[in-house]
Amino acid sequence: MFLEKGKISNFQLGLLIIGFVFGSSVIISPGQGAGHDAWISVALGLMESLLIVWIFTTLAKQFKGMTIVEINSLVYGKILGTCISLLFIWYLFHLGAMVLDNYASFFKLEIYANTPRIIIILALVLVCISTVGRGIEVLARCSAILVPITILIAIADSALIIPQIDLKNLLPVLDVPISQILWAGHAAASFPFAESVAFLMVLAFVDITENVSANFLKSLLIVGIILIIVVARNFAVMGPMAAITNYPSYLLAQAIDIGEVLTRLEVLIAVNLITMGFIKVSVLLYGTVLGLAQVLNLHSYRPIILPIGILMAILALTTFGNSVNMLNFAQKGYPVYAAFFQIGIPLITLVVAKLRKLNPTGGSKA
Repeated sequence: MFLEKGKISNFQLGLLIIGFVFGSSVIISPGQGAGHDAWISVALGLMESLLIVWIFTTLAKQFKGMTIVEINSLVYGKILGTCISLLFIWYLFHLGAMVLDNYASFFKLEIYANTPRIIIILALVLVCISTVGRGIEVLARCSAILVPITILIAIADSALIIPQIDLKNLLPVLDVPISQILWAGHAAASFPFAESVAFLMVLAFVDITENVSANFLKSLLIVGIILIIVVARNFAVMGPMAAITNYPSYLLAQAIDIGEVLTRLEVLIAVNLITMGFIKVSVLLYGTVLGLAQVLNLHSYRPIILPIGILMAILALTTFGNSVNMLNFAQKGYPVYAAFFQIGIPLITLVVAKLRKLNPTGGSKA
C-alpha cells in the first residue's frame, strides 16, 4: 500500500523550496557575525549550498522515486540503513522544533507579549498537522499561493525603504576579518539554504524528475538573491544596529513612513513569518512522519501525524527557553551539528552507491 499517492509538479516544487528556505530567515537574517559584510557571507553561503544541493539532488536523481529512507536501506542494508535513516529523521524533527521556537520567540517578544508560548506554538503546529494530513499536493498548492505574496512583500518593503538607504553603512567592504566572514558564510549555508536537504523526503513525489536538479538550484538562487538584497538593505538603512538586533527586517519595516499614510508595515513581515514558517514546519513534519512510517513499515503515515506534531511542539517549548540561547546555538553550534545531516549523509551515501554501482530503475514503495 502506497504511503503517499500525491504528485507535485516541478513548478510547485520550486515554490515549495523557496517558501521553505525563506522560513524563519524572513525575520532572522543569515550571515550574523560578519557585521556589515553579512551580505558577502550570505553570498558565500549560497555558493557553498549550491554544491551541497548538487550532491543530494544527484543522489535523488540516481534513485528516482525513492526517499532517503528507502535509499539508505538499499545502499547500506536494512539494519545500518535504518539507523542512518533514524538519525536523518531526528534532524528533521529537531529542526522543526527549532523553527517553532523561532516563531514563538518572535511573536512573544514583538507582538503577543502576554500570550503564553505554548499557545503560539500550538496554534501553528495544529495548522501544520491538518495540512500534512491532507498530503504533499495540498501543501504544494498552499505554497503556490503564499510564496508569491511573500516575494511581493519583500520587494515592496525594499522599494519603500529606498529613501532611507545610506550605502556608506556598507563601507568599508571586507573590513571584518576574513575568518569571521568565512564562518558566517558557512553558517549561512547551513541556515537556511542547506536545510533544504529535507526535500530528500519529497523529491520522490515530483511528477517530472528529469530537470529536478536544475529546478532546485534555480529556486535556491532566487531565494538566495532576495536574501542577499534584504541583508544588504538592512545594514544600509540601520547601520551597526542591524548586527545587534534579533529581528532587523521587522524593525526596518517599522521605520517605513510614506507621507504618514503608509506606516506600520511591520505587520506584513509578521504575516510573512506566519506563512513561511507554516510551509517550513509542514515540510519538516511531513518528512518526519513519512520517514517514520517507512522505517516502521506502516500502511499510512497519517495516524502518527498528531502525536509527532505534539512531540515537536513539546521539544520546541523545552529546548532553548529564550531567543538568546537559540541565536547563540544558531551561530556557533548549529553549523557544526547540521553538517553531518546536510553534507555527511548525502555525500557518503552517494559515494557508497557509486562504489557499489547501485543504479536502480524501480519505483518508490512510498
